[in-house]
Amino acid sequence: MRRPGGGRAPISERKPQLKSVLHEILEAHSAGSPTDERVRWTDLKPLQLAQRLLEHGIEVSRNTAATLLDQAGFRRRALCKERITGDVDPHERDRQFRYIGALRRLAGQRGIPVLSIDTKKKEPLGTLHRPGQCYSSAPQVVFDHDFSHLADGRLVPHGVDDVHANVGFITLGTSRETSAFVCDAFALAWESLFRAMYPAATELIVLCDCGGANAARSLRFKEDVIELTRRLGMRVRIAHYPPYTSQWNPIEHRLFSQVERAWSGVMLDSPETALQRVDNIRTQTGLRVTARLLDKVYEIGRKCSDTFRDVKDRFIRHDDVRGQWNYVIDANGIAC
Repeated sequence: MRRPGGGRAPISERKPQLKSVLHEILEAHSAGSPTDERVRWTDLKPLQLAQRLLEHGIEVSRNTAATLLDQAGFRRRALCKERITGDVDPHERDRQFRYIGALRRLAGQRGIPVLSIDTKKKEPLGTLHRPGQCYSSAPQVVFDHDFSHLADGRLVPHGVDDVHANVGFITLGTSRETSAFVCDAFALAWESLFRAMYPAATELIVLCDCGGANAARSLRFKEDVIELTRRLGMRVRIAHYPPYTSQWNPIEHRLFSQVERAWSGVMLDSPETALQRVDNIRTQTGLRVTARLLDKVYEIGRKCSDTFRDVKDRFIRHDDVRGQWNYVIDANGIAC
């Protein structure tokens, strides 16, 4: 057993000039944020710092140089995407989250389906590279570049996640993301899967983001939802998550994360390949996913009808709490 105090002394004791030399080097190779005095960065890496110290007659290893940087407060850090680009009132955002939570609890008590919807990022089709790995008997060879002209098309994955039943539905569109596509994908999910799960349902609660094809401000989306309620024969209550909070939409971490895993390292050479991978999703926590293709072509740039602004209040009722984010739509009339 080594007695206390035995062994080689720390380099700071063996090289008394190290502290002043290190401070001098870091001052010459550091800069600070003009908006936050706590944030400073340096262009030196451990090996470069060791070389600078050697020029001053102090020899240290690369690992020791890394330790010196860490002690000086410099660590490897990634950029944090947390700064909001728009104007959001944190109190109104918190109020909306609490309102959605109350809706979910009330729906659970009454047996009302709560469905979270969203459109995942578009996926190019073809002999193109995808991140990740998968089990295969031989390597799959793809193009060395992912230029858009090499793609054979693209997929528009739209998902519907049952918040209470841990069941998901993925619609793989081959056209564009429009409000009509969102409504058709939702109708396909309801008719193919959820109607049998809720045969007595007369009302739905739909959770969605505040932007995209199902934007809270979009009159085109609201007009298409009116037609959707007529098609489904039931009333739909919609609650939007506030701007810049889409990551809190349950479908993001419950369903889309599993879809990304299913496609990890897989060459999506056709819609059928993508469909097969998603339709086989089963997790140990009980998640079951059903997938369908939707080959319909959708037009972009559609406008709502000329008379919709005058008649929309007959079919839409906005809530007293953040009415621009919470409203009920019924094609039979909101008073019914």
